[in-house]
Amino acid sequence: MTWRSFLYPLRTVDNGEIASLRDAGDARGLVHLLSHPDPRVQDRASAALTTLGPGALGPLISAMGSPQPQVRMGAAEALAPIRDPRAGDTLARMVSGDPAEEVRWAAAVALGEHGDSRQIPALVRALHDPDKYVRSGAAGALLRLGWTPADGVDRADLHIALQEWDRVPAEGAPAVKPLTRVLGDRDPGIRARAVEALGRTGHGDAAGACNRALGDPESRVRWQATLAFPCCGVPLVHLPLGISRRPKTGKHPAVAVFLNLFFPGLGYNYLGAWWGLICFQTIVTFVVLLSLAIGPVLPTVLQYSVSTLIALQTWLAVRTLPREDPM
Repeated sequence: MTWRSFLYPLRTVDNGEIASLRDAGDARGLVHLLSHPDPRVQDRASAALTTLGPGALGPLISAMGSPQPQVRMGAAEALAPIRDPRAGDTLARMVSGDPAEEVRWAAAVALGEHGDSRQIPALVRALHDPDKYVRSGAAGALLRLGWTPADGVDRADLHIALQEWDRVPAEGAPAVKPLTRVLGDRDPGIRARAVEALGRTGHGDAAGACNRALGDPESRVRWQATLAFPCCGVPLVHLPLGISRRPKTGKHPAVAVFLNLFFPGLGYNYLGAWWGLICFQTIVTFVVLLSLAIGPVLPTVLQYSVSTLIALQTWLAVRTLPREDPM
């Protein structure tokens, strides 16, 4: 049960009720059920909407303004079989501008089923979407509509969207820009395959992209960039400098020193030593008991004297530790 169950009473909606709404042509009632917390009800309502044809067009277009992604996805599915230009225009706007990637994906697939070739430009633009699922849905829809890429850039975009990585390098120089674009993908697997393909193009225009990939936060992407580097026409002498720019994500010695200065023992715990917490608890207990016996002044001085020595030892021990992820 989701949080929407508290806002939308979770009542049972059976097939008979949905069939009655469908037979009555009550598109608004079915659109309302797209926000029901039960996914099975959402699916049945969406399927019923697909049978209503143009009569459901107005409510479905209005549903595009819903704040709930599942409502917009259900509406996209229902718009697919409606052979009305307004349905295609609505789906095209969803592909281009919906904030939810799953809705853009649903709209791209629906455009392929809708069959309106006027929307091919919107699907071609969706090949540049930052989400791999949207790109894949757009590519499938374009193929279904019989689209033929105009040039090597379009062919590379299509191959990338379908993840046909072995076919991308054959496009040569035109593939560099599309591959560079997906180096910003959220999926490190996509970024790794993209930089590998960049190297296989063997084109000098890929040098800048390969160099940027050396600073990727994921080690596997950096490794593929390292392998691709010489194929991009970049002198190997630049490789160590490029790798040195990778993100610093490991333990920072200064943090360990700070913790051990003010909370002696926790700095060791930060560095991964299990006994650091025990050290901290022991010191705190000692200071509290001594303060109860003789007052707080001397125990406090002793605590900071000890913590200063611990912090100094920590700095000397860990200042040379690397802060980077493994290369």
